[in-house]
Amino acid sequence: MSIIKELQIISNDHTMSLDTKLHNLLAVGTKILGLETGIVSNIRGEQYSILSVVTPGDSIPVNSLFALPDTYCADVVNAQSHIAYHDINCEPGASHPCFAKYTLKSYLAAPVNVSGEFFGTVNFSSLTPRQEPFTSIEVDYLLLLATWIGNELERQQVMENLHAQKAILAERNLLLSQVTNLAGVGTWELNLDTQALSWSGALKRMLHMHGEKILKPEDVTNLIADDAQRKDYIERFAYMIKTGKDFVYELEVRTDAGEPRWLESRAHPIIENGRCIKVIGATMDITQTYLDKAVLQHKSELAENALKTRSEFLDKISHEIRTPIHGVLGMLEVLMGTSLNSKQFELASNASKSADSLLKIVNDILDFSNIEAGDIPFEEAATDLALTIEEQVPMFARLAKQKGLELNVSTENLKGKVFKADKLRLGQILLNLLNNAMKFTKEGNVTVETNCIRYGKGKFQVKIVVTDTGIGISEQQQKLIFSPFMQVENSAQRGYGGTGLGLSLVSKIAEHYQGNVDVNSHLGVGSRFTVTLMLDDATTGADIEKIYASRNDFSPTRQELSRLKALIVEDNEINQLVIKEQLKEIGLPSELAINGKEGVEKVKRSFAEKSPYAVIFMDCHMPVMDGLEATRHIRALGEQAKQIPIIALTANVLTGDKEKCLKSGMNDFISKPVGVSRLKECVFRHLSSQMQNNVSALKDPA
Repeated sequence: MSIIKELQIISNDHTMSLDTKLHNLLAVGTKILGLETGIVSNIRGEQYSILSVVTPGDSIPVNSLFALPDTYCADVVNAQSHIAYHDINCEPGASHPCFAKYTLKSYLAAPVNVSGEFFGTVNFSSLTPRQEPFTSIEVDYLLLLATWIGNELERQQVMENLHAQKAILAERNLLLSQVTNLAGVGTWELNLDTQALSWSGALKRMLHMHGEKILKPEDVTNLIADDAQRKDYIERFAYMIKTGKDFVYELEVRTDAGEPRWLESRAHPIIENGRCIKVIGATMDITQTYLDKAVLQHKSELAENALKTRSEFLDKISHEIRTPIHGVLGMLEVLMGTSLNSKQFELASNASKSADSLLKIVNDILDFSNIEAGDIPFEEAATDLALTIEEQVPMFARLAKQKGLELNVSTENLKGKVFKADKLRLGQILLNLLNNAMKFTKEGNVTVETNCIRYGKGKFQVKIVVTDTGIGISEQQQKLIFSPFMQVENSAQRGYGGTGLGLSLVSKIAEHYQGNVDVNSHLGVGSRFTVTLMLDDATTGADIEKIYASRNDFSPTRQELSRLKALIVEDNEINQLVIKEQLKEIGLPSELAINGKEGVEKVKRSFAEKSPYAVIFMDCHMPVMDGLEATRHIRALGEQAKQIPIIALTANVLTGDKEKCLKSGMNDFISKPVGVSRLKECVFRHLSSQMQNNVSALKDPA
């Protein structure tokens, strides 16, 4: 039998293991070459290991290890080619490191490569020298055998890799199946050419189907409960196939057991050569999620209705409480402006203070409720905080003088700086802190300090510090004072009254400006409140001009005012009297209308008589025609009617009230109750604007 035939028979025998094949190939080699020992080695670095061996008496065991330099195969590695020593005594001779260690006398070896990389050697040796050198045929046989062995080893590695990958793939498929089952996800695949549809077991179980059931595409669409949804699903599926875009759809189906289910179906088209050949997808049962969403939606609607009811309630309460308070405060203000003896003035003053306290309680409750619900907008505008603080000082200076306290206010660190903030809300911070400081301090002083440092580009960290020498707050009570409706509870402080909302409001406003409120206090020593705010810089020429342009320095004489007249549109008799008396004190004559319809008629008549009103005060809630509708009617009377300032005079203070008034065509908004000073400032501001417009018109009649 030829050498090639023997090698082929051994190599093609698939029942034979690799170890047996290598052993048989070496056996053939020893026979053909006449050398009694044959070895296949694996060389890694300096280590030489026996992979397969044929030797007389099996004197060399498989897996034996040697140092590579101690073997003749080191010459193969160095030469990167075969070696042929027919008589070691002659070549390489006694100088070789292996000569003294081994009794080998002839040696033939060649490198074995696997997948293009050096693996080891195949070598044959004998204890006796050969008389003649190895022939070219013998060397060719050796090289052929080395190639054959390399191919067998490579095939074995490929098979081992395939088995390993198959095992990994099987493990991953098992894990994927377990995960999809655990997650409630079913997978599917649709072949568009054959229309073959395959579903995973998890998907069939999801829809109560028998595991052996064969499905067609139309079976799937028939599961969709709603006809319109079925049509939409088919159209969107077709669009996905046409465009190649992924597809996500939520649909209601009926399972084979007749139960309703909500599913989320995700599909991904597989495109080849610009054409969709199949679609793979995953489907999840979202029934519970859908039901939870429906419950959440219902609860959300209930909450929204509750908020709406609450807003309407607050709107009603605001109007119904603030309207009589307006009457009380207004009449007391008018009364205190008349000739009273000292006792009468004291009684009227006490009554006015009580009404003020009642108003503050109402305002605190409404403000806190609205801030909690997010119903109060913060009207961010260029604000001079130093000026805002200074505007509050006179009121507290009078109170400090009455109580014998020293009030010190420093705004030097804020001078020349303008911030983007809500002036009203910043004013509330100081108002509440100073109110508390004055309330709880019997002797000593109250100090307001400010600080301002740049905090990055376009930002300032602003601090307002209010310190008093009052009764102080215990450490335990300090943990409670920022909670709504919570007050310190020792007997000394119970006598000071209040709602317990002031500091909570301050804290809420500070939070809006990414800040906080800190307190440092000791009983019998006093308290220090530090409010930290992060405010945007608004210090530009235009912003500053806008701030100071808004300050009204116009002050007409009583004689100038007597030539003008105002219209009061108000249905409440007490409020009619209060506003009329307040305007009288200012020096502005006025006329009355008891509802919006009558107000519109009076405006029409004033135009006809060429005696138009200079300003109109409009209540919002009135019978027959409300103030918003009346304003729209007045504005529709023509260009002259559009120039008359219309000021909303209402007890409403909820979110959107001011916006509703301005949207209807009004120029300004004042919430009741209104003091003479605030009413005067508003009147003068709008009359100033009107007179400036008239002057401009005279200068430029075009």
